[in-house]
Amino acid sequence: MFIDKKLLKISSFLILFSASYLSLAAYPPPTDKDKTPSNPIAPKKVKIEQTSHNIQVTTANGDAVALPKVKKTLVEQRGELSPVRDLYADADLSNSLASLHERLIEKKEMEELSGRLGITITDAALLPLYREVTDWLGTRYRRGGMSRKAVDCSGFTNLIYKNVYDIQLDRVSTVIAKNIKHPVTKEDLEPGDMVFFSTFNKKYINHVGVYIGEGKFVHASIKKGVIVSTLAEGYYSKAWRKGGR
Repeated sequence: MFIDKKLLKISSFLILFSASYLSLAAYPPPTDKDKTPSNPIAPKKVKIEQTSHNIQVTTANGDAVALPKVKKTLVEQRGELSPVRDLYADADLSNSLASLHERLIEKKEMEELSGRLGITITDAALLPLYREVTDWLGTRYRRGGMSRKAVDCSGFTNLIYKNVYDIQLDRVSTVIAKNIKHPVTKEDLEPGDMVFFSTFNKKYINHVGVYIGEGKFVHASIKKGVIVSTLAEGYYSKAWRKGGR
């Protein structure tokens, strides 16, 4: 093939100009749509590389000239997070802050309930139990009562188990104790277990309460209504019969 030297220079210039233009074309001017892209695909650019192969041409006067052959490839840009990844990062941060806020609220509530019940609450999973028994503190006693106005010991225990665990117990403490499927010793008691007593020198079980931990239980006493008492107290220590869950 024969070409003029002048034409050869123009061709070389056009090749270099095309390479530069393609590089610039990979970075189009931003538009309003580009500022908030919804496409999760990472942007790409054109990479121009000179290969080891040449294009052999011959000028009009017979001179042989070798022109460089270039290769164009699309490559992904790095160094910047895509808009979608930015959104995920923001969502993770928001979730972390929300979780921290919930834990702080739980911690404050546990501290308040601990103060009212006289124990140290550390397990947030037990909050439903502690909320419920605390809400009943001070309710007056009435035999056969089973409402916010007044309760007896078995009525109180029934309501706690129904509201917290959705379990229906027998109405009388003697029958509840008789039907217990899992007896528990005083040393193995856990929050939520029932504790049974024989008071007033009775030979049979006639009193029941709900254990809350650290040797304490909540129950409806005849004289003071719903209160927190200790298993180690002389009266309840002597009247103790068994625990159950």
